[in-house]
Amino acid sequence: MNSPDRRQGVAAGILTIAVGLSVRYPITSVSPLLSEIGAGYELSHTAIAILSAIPVLLFGLASPLAPWLVSRLGLSRAIAALLAALALATLLRPFVPGTLFAGTVIVGASIALLGILAPQIIRHALAARGGFWTGVYTTSFGVSAATGAALSVPLFHALGDRVGPSLAAWAVPLLVALGLALVFGKRIDGGERGGNVALDAPRESIFRARGLWPVTGFFGCQALIYFSLTAWLPTIAVDRGADPAQAGLLLAWMSIAGLPASLAAPSLASRVHWRIGLLTVTATLAITGLLGLAFAPVAFMPAAIAVLGIALSSAFGLSIALIVFTAPSVAQTAAFSAISQGIGYGAAAAGPLVPGLLVEAGVGWPAVLLMLAGVAVIELIFGVTSARASRGAAA
Repeated sequence: MNSPDRRQGVAAGILTIAVGLSVRYPITSVSPLLSEIGAGYELSHTAIAILSAIPVLLFGLASPLAPWLVSRLGLSRAIAALLAALALATLLRPFVPGTLFAGTVIVGASIALLGILAPQIIRHALAARGGFWTGVYTTSFGVSAATGAALSVPLFHALGDRVGPSLAAWAVPLLVALGLALVFGKRIDGGERGGNVALDAPRESIFRARGLWPVTGFFGCQALIYFSLTAWLPTIAVDRGADPAQAGLLLAWMSIAGLPASLAAPSLASRVHWRIGLLTVTATLAITGLLGLAFAPVAFMPAAIAVLGIALSSAFGLSIALIVFTAPSVAQTAAFSAISQGIGYGAAAAGPLVPGLLVEAGVGWPAVLLMLAGVAVIELIFGVTSARASRGAAA
């Protein structure tokens, strides 16, 4: 590797980690404070469910903008602009109920687009070790999610039990990430408008790309399960008899338990013949963890949540790896990623919303968790089909 390539690789690695660390705590820091947010802003249970669903819904709605944004700004400038929007929205959203919802819309859109562009960074500048860097990226997701869940309540108490400042404070690390993007991002595409990432015009419509739809289905299933639990796990734990003071830590534990899997699964998936086995184990663990969370004694809840953490972190890492390994070319990676994540997240928006509505209508949490276990079965079917498609792409 010559010096320019090495500098580009280092910059791409730093930017990949900065993006990964920035796109979960703006969501997971909210979940442990849903009761306080509802009381502080006088929101109904339905309004809280809608607030939880907005980011995931925007993940789907904003996704088609990613290829256009890269074509107009270049990859590095697009990422810097999105981090700036995410930091500003996080800072301003707690002022009043109106900005709370509007800011959450911007937060969701910014996170969606950053998540779509990350695979293009890997495919463009880190392709030689794509599996490893996909694992690093998804592991940084887990760190971000665990940080938000674990520190949300302590930060709330440290700031005088005030909801607004405790939500706005999460803009500080986002500003750090923005600074890193401004310093290192220009080394990826030279900072030129349009960049040099979209090298060749696609030869055929991305909608006809091999493996697009099973990858999309797999991404949607794993995201639906993840965001259902991200929004409602503390509530489920309390309903099952857990200490309310520890419920938020259980959400953090789910992310922490999955960190090794989030690094290992995409790296192992770089071996084509291991993919079906990895996907089968991942879905089986998800089913086991969901059933344990629904029916096991409360004393076994941390173990069930650890199993879920391993399953969900593996599934997310594998979904990103499938995008990187199955996209037809570097030029089409952003479009492939936009469609698979956009439609997948659109379906996953039901995760935070539907469980809350079902419980409000009288359906118990065990029944809801059984439904999510059924989604994990569908995830397995899509995963096996995706793995077979990725073999063809590799060939």
